[in-house]
Amino acid sequence: MALQAIAVGCEVDLREPQAGRVHSVFDRAVNLLVGGELWTVFGPDHPDSPFGLRLAAGGLATLRGLRAGDPVQVRAGRAGLGRQVIDGRAAARWAPKPWPTVAAGLAQRLDAVSEAARARAWPGSEPLANAVMQALVQALMQALPACGAGSGPGLAEAVRRTVGRGPGLTPAGDDVLVGILTLLSSSTAGEAGARATARLAEALAPRLRSTTDLSRHLILQAARGRPGGALQALGQALLGGATGDGLRAALEPVLATGATSGADACVGLVAACRLVFPAAERIAA
Repeated sequence: MALQAIAVGCEVDLREPQAGRVHSVFDRAVNLLVGGELWTVFGPDHPDSPFGLRLAAGGLATLRGLRAGDPVQVRAGRAGLGRQVIDGRAAARWAPKPWPTVAAGLAQRLDAVSEAARARAWPGSEPLANAVMQALVQALMQALPACGAGSGPGLAEAVRRTVGRGPGLTPAGDDVLVGILTLLSSSTAGEAGARATARLAEALAPRLRSTTDLSRHLILQAARGRPGGALQALGQALLGGATGDGLRAALEPVLATGATSGADACVGLVAACRLVFPAAERIAA
């Protein structure tokens, strides 16, 4: 009996024949490595994601007997996982909403999210986030013609101290980087964000093999503008002016991710916002 997918992320192609394997199995998610990308299968209450497959009620429990390394076969709208089959032919196709322009009051919204995230995040996350952003800004400034060539060792050192640092299946430092890249790669960050994303990705490249497979994929996906749906929705709510219940509704699914992972990503998102958008905030006000 096939398991029904009720939503399939915009980056998941179930039509093209391809082979993969089960990467990891957890109570609330199953990760698949297909075509060099990490796809995540989750239950009906989980936020959608560009690389996600959301199953109908009871479907995820059926997959808990899978083991890492079990084969995955994709074709004709279905994904075979060991002896199980996920049928995505009737599933809704999910894609994230466009990023908004910056609404007035961003500083206050950042303060609210920062306070909530700090209560749940790993204590070392905020210093790491601030160090990476400060080093990134310095590297970008030093790369300008008027400042001379080269970007110095500061960013490389900040990245070295962050990748793989802290607790968790995705170490807290890696979650911080996902949060930073989610904001930098957003359309609202514009050309400046694209340059910052490229520079940070360049600094990260030699370090990513030192952390976990799962973290590496999440960092690379965020750098390409394809972070998890809950984190992206929070960024859009922050920039777009959500307050009160609206902001809390966007924040809670992120904070509920892992022991500290979601909160650590929030810390990175806030740090990036504070340095990227101060001028835009003044204009909007």
